[in-house]
Amino acid sequence: MGTIEENKKIWNNEYTWPIDGDEWSSAWGGSKSQWHAMIYPRIHKYIEQHNVFMLEIAPGYGRWTNFLKDFSTKLDIVDLSDNCINACQKRFEKDTNIEYHINDGKSLEMIQDDSLDFIFSMDSLVHVEIDVIEEYIRQIAKKLKTNGVAFIHHSNLGEYEKEYEFINEIPQEYRAILLNKMFLNSIHWRALSVSAEKFNTILEKYNLQCISQEIVNWGTDALLNDCFSIFTTKDSKYARDNIIFRNTNFMQEALLIKNRSKLYL
Repeated sequence: MGTIEENKKIWNNEYTWPIDGDEWSSAWGGSKSQWHAMIYPRIHKYIEQHNVFMLEIAPGYGRWTNFLKDFSTKLDIVDLSDNCINACQKRFEKDTNIEYHINDGKSLEMIQDDSLDFIFSMDSLVHVEIDVIEEYIRQIAKKLKTNGVAFIHHSNLGEYEKEYEFINEIPQEYRAILLNKMFLNSIHWRALSVSAEKFNTILEKYNLQCISQEIVNWGTDALLNDCFSIFTTKDSKYARDNIIFRNTNFMQEALLIKNRSKLYL
């Protein structure tokens, strides 16, 4: 899907960030309702602790930084876009617990080893291929404390790799028809090389333990194109066998959240 160079070109230069990234939360009724009803319930047990040191990878204009900072003793944010980091510095100029870093799209060398309680990335790493995912995981293994936990939102489009290979072998004029019939037409610029299974295999390679993978139909009717993977170290108090949940009602949940948000937010 997108190379590091392509991602940097889009998010640093081409995309205009019309409402600072909140436009991507419209399906949930806005970023506030998406955070409280969708994201927070999935991560609350890891961030509701004393003295939490966090890292957010690829924050964009700080849509989730805005919430994470209030649970952090120290929050490092890392992005390949200097435009995004500059926007975050301006947005959070009064918050003294945030440190800002521009990277090359895959490096975490600026973060101290064995220093992080929680690592978070949402709605960003879905656009990067498996080589970048592996490089981040390799470094995350060094940065997490023993009981540290990471929540990474990534592509699951690789689950359908054989289907896409088949479609690419047929004449061009029939591809759109097949894509629609097979519910493979709404990929939202997801990485085809990444799947939940491949992600878990990489975690095992670096001696990390996946404890849950929620595979969801992000912005689609049936295509399970995304995954939320939560993982920790092998010696963590949170370590357990991986639990996999294929959530085909994810966007129905989003609609309920959006409708309810009109009452309470």
